[in-house]
Amino acid sequence: MNQNELKLRERVKELNCLYKLSRIAWEANNDVDAIIQKTLDILPDAMQLPDLAEACISIGTRNYSTKGFKKATVLITGDLALHKKKFGAVKVGYRRSSSGKGFLAEERNLVKTVAQELSLLVHRVSIEDDKRKLQIQLQHAERLAFVGELSAGIAHELNEPLGRVLGFAQLIKKAGSLNEQQAEDLERIIKASLYSREIIKKLMIFSRQMPQQVARVNLNTVVENILYFIDVRFQGRNIRITKSLDPSLPVILADEVQMSQVLVNLITNAVFAMPRGGIIKIVTKVKGQSVALIVKDTGSGMTPEIRKKIFEPFFTTKPVGQGTGLGLSVVHGIVDSHKGQILVNTTPGKGTSFEIRLPRQLKRK
Repeated sequence: MNQNELKLRERVKELNCLYKLSRIAWEANNDVDAIIQKTLDILPDAMQLPDLAEACISIGTRNYSTKGFKKATVLITGDLALHKKKFGAVKVGYRRSSSGKGFLAEERNLVKTVAQELSLLVHRVSIEDDKRKLQIQLQHAERLAFVGELSAGIAHELNEPLGRVLGFAQLIKKAGSLNEQQAEDLERIIKASLYSREIIKKLMIFSRQMPQQVARVNLNTVVENILYFIDVRFQGRNIRITKSLDPSLPVILADEVQMSQVLVNLITNAVFAMPRGGIIKIVTKVKGQSVALIVKDTGSGMTPEIRKKIFEPFFTTKPVGQGTGLGLSVVHGIVDSHKGQILVNTTPGKGTSFEIRLPRQLKRK
């Protein structure tokens, strides 16, 4: 085979490689791993000695390579780069030299061209991924806005008739002249009304219908006040609540009622996660420019699938009739309105930790 025929054959292989690369980009459906793996499959065939050729593609800290790449000696490299900033490389080499043959200039150009095309593909996939994430965030925001408006409407519609039920029930109770059964039934009506009022309050907090009453608040005081009333509820359930409060905790500007609501909801969730009992630990501490409130439990923990949904309104893992699915949505809304953040650490079977971080200096709106 003369030199011209050899060059023509190699040129055909290179063009075939680039054609296959374009097909890969079309068929891989923005899957970077699939694009790289299929590119590794076609690169060796484009070399002079395909049976000895090995390839490697690196992106950041990730490396993808053919089986025998570690045995390759002489290498040619093409940089993966965008806007002159390198983020990876394409490398091709032979496991051993053969008859002193080196790489053709066309092969070097091919590797560089493949690197350029891969750089554009990875960048395009990154743009598409960012676009998809923004669309999901927008859809979530729109859904929350709709649910918020709906919740506000329901809360206002229910508040007035419920207030009347509760008011008249309390008047009847004060009037007396009830037999034992009537008194018990009336007490059930009052308790059910108070429970319903709490649900409405959660709806109103969630839909931002209750204005914040911002004042100087010490989270240690909030914890102490809540535990004073809440401890009795869990006696007999084999649940122990412990606390570790930072005595030098600075005050923050916050709504004390809403902070109490956050703590109660987190404790209630922890209790539900421990049907056979366990330990709830409440911690306050300073973390940089934030004040942290942490509620840990030794309960059942959450799977990644459940973890993704816990702040969605009306999502609950509790049996029908035992939960509204608003607790953590309310917590998220309150913390967000206080310019704070929520960190969740959970392991199935080992418990969950909710860490609320609030800025030490919150400016009034």
